[in-house]
Amino acid sequence: MHSNACEPRRACATATGRSRCRCAAALLVTAACALPAAAPANAARQACAGAAGVPGTAGGAALRRALYCLINAERARQGLRALRRSRRLAGAAGRQASDMVMRGYFDHERAGWTLHGRLRAAGWSGGLAAETIAWGCGRLGVPRAVLDGWLASPPHRQIVLGPFSRAGVGLAIGSPGPLGCSAAGTWVLDVGGR
Repeated sequence: MHSNACEPRRACATATGRSRCRCAAALLVTAACALPAAAPANAARQACAGAAGVPGTAGGAALRRALYCLINAERARQGLRALRRSRRLAGAAGRQASDMVMRGYFDHERAGWTLHGRLRAAGWSGGLAAETIAWGCGRLGVPRAVLDGWLASPPHRQIVLGPFSRAGVGLAIGSPGPLGCSAAGTWVLDVGGR
């Protein structure tokens, strides 16, 4: 499956109330890849508890809070408003992360399962929405490494730092395919609203 394990796979989805369009995004992080050292950009990022927690060894709720904290710290550093938590977006993001691990794929959609459909099923009606996904093994799946990977990719960066007001973070322990790693995490960030 991985001819070049360090080559990013790209796929991101954007949805509006009526239509869905796709854009390039979604970072595949594997144990074979080496990400740049995760040096925190500022004191706010350093203060995010659990930012270096490894999926499978740290609690999922703590890891999701850490990624959410890191995202908002980066947004503050860029002079942007913090994203408020949305239970609906978090529910959609969590279902997508679990579905990818359970069914063994890494993408925003599968037959009968679209971002727009997931958001509608979760009760989201906040207009524009977007999603970015990632998975990693061990230290490459920790919240800080996931955010650093997204920020290093222009399409992901646009979503993380985009004109959104709400966010939901999903995490499923495990990889979206066969991988000899017991500490993998599959991440989904759903953002929406203006």
